[in-house]
Amino acid sequence: MFDIEAQVRVPDGGPRRAVVADGDHGQRARIAGHLAACGFLVSEATDGYEALSMIGSEAPLVALIPRGDADDDGVRAAALANMLYPHTRIILTVSAPDGVDDDGPFLVLKRPVDLSMLDRCLSEIVAAAR
Repeated sequence: MFDIEAQVRVPDGGPRRAVVADGDHGQRARIAGHLAACGFLVSEATDGYEALSMIGSEAPLVALIPRGDADDDGVRAAALANMLYPHTRIILTVSAPDGVDDDGPFLVLKRPVDLSMLDRCLSEIVAAAR
């Protein structure tokens, strides 16, 4: 049986927050540095479930979660985050966009993440949050 203790916290209007999850330290640091330069307070995680915990406690505006193989915990964590924390916009990062539903609930960026594409996603997310 699956059990989860979810802490649902509403955003408090403080600084914009972001969570970046990726098993590749270099990729994670690159994205986190870019988000920090854009004015986000950034937390880093190594995988989707660690990110899920941070999303619950920090109520970020955006979270980047990696998707690996088709049977991947990153997709499960992203789906849970999407259900439990609707105030956080999830961006899936993928090695290959094959099999990704363009009409799905997540924005999708190919790894390594193109920072100009990330900026476009952020513009959309920030505009929708206003």
